Amino acid sequence: MELKPKTGNKKRLFTKELRLLMYGFGDVPNPSADTVNVMEDLVIEYITGMCLQAAKVADRRGKVKVEDFKFALRKDPKKLTRVEELLYMSEDIRRAKQLFDKDELEKPGKKESDDMF
Repeated sequence: MELKPKTGNKKRLFTKELRLLMYGFGDVPNPSADTVNVMEDLVIEYITGMCLQAAKVADRRGKVKVEDFKFALRKDPKKLTRVEELLYMSEDIRRAKQLFDKDELEKPGKKESDDMF
C-alpha cells in the first residue's frame, strides 16, 4: 500500500519527539530538519497504514477495537508482543491508580500532621 504525499504545507506533529528518539537511538543531538521531516513522513505513513488495516478488519462491526490492531500486527511477532506488553502495563497502572484512589478515600479524616506524632 502506497500513500501519496499531500501537497501544501504539512503540520509537523512529532518533530520534537522524533528528534529526541533519533538522538536516543544514536543520531546527532540536533539532526537536520530534512531528516526529521522524512522520519515524520514515514511514521505518519506507517500509523495511517496500520489504522487503515485495522479499519478494514473492523469493517463489518463498524467500530475499530484494540483486537483489530492486534490482528493487523499478527504477522509481526515483535510488534505484537510489544503491543501486548504495553496494554498489560497500561492495565497495571490503571489498577494501581484505582487502589491508590481507594486508599485515599478510606482515610478522609486523617491529616498528614497526624502521621508525624
